[in-house]
Amino acid sequence: MEPALWPTLADAVTMLEARGIQSALIGGLAVSLRGQPRMTAAVDLVVLATVDDALRLVGELDSTSFAPLFSGVEEVVASAFILPLRHRHTGIRVDLAIGMSGFEQQAVRRATPFTIGGTRILVVSIEDLLVMKALAGRPQDDQDIRGLVAAQRNVIDWSACLELAEKLGEAVDLDIVSRLRAARVDRP
Repeated sequence: MEPALWPTLADAVTMLEARGIQSALIGGLAVSLRGQPRMTAAVDLVVLATVDDALRLVGELDSTSFAPLFSGVEEVVASAFILPLRHRHTGIRVDLAIGMSGFEQQAVRRATPFTIGGTRILVVSIEDLLVMKALAGRPQDDQDIRGLVAAQRNVIDWSACLELAEKLGEAVDLDIVSRLRAARVDRP
């Protein structure tokens, strides 16, 4: 794993906390911390913020360790609800997903703390992470699901996970429950 990810993550959490923005780790680093180490080249966080909060943050980036990933990032914030950044010193990409849905807000509230290099970082629960991965549905997400299930099979609250997947799947008209059930019965 890229060693520069951890200080980049710490800087991102510190920047957000200084502005009163709650966040939780998602994506590849969350998968690694939850029991399935894997390669990743980015830091992914979900933040409890509005589009206006994210746009305000864009205006304050000059005083931080982060820069917009590209010019015109405001349009991406407003249309895709994500703020892509790059750490000025490490060059690592940081994607801040604007957590406006009820699911994302609950995921941040259910997140549990990890301490990495002296920095307290909230990481989404394994159940929320599994649902996020099933919802995203890319090949890497399927691999992450299988790895997480293999590593944490006995601690996953399957009834809560599948109930959440069913509700969210109905809301977005996708069958994410089947993906999780398949991973549950697979023997990696």
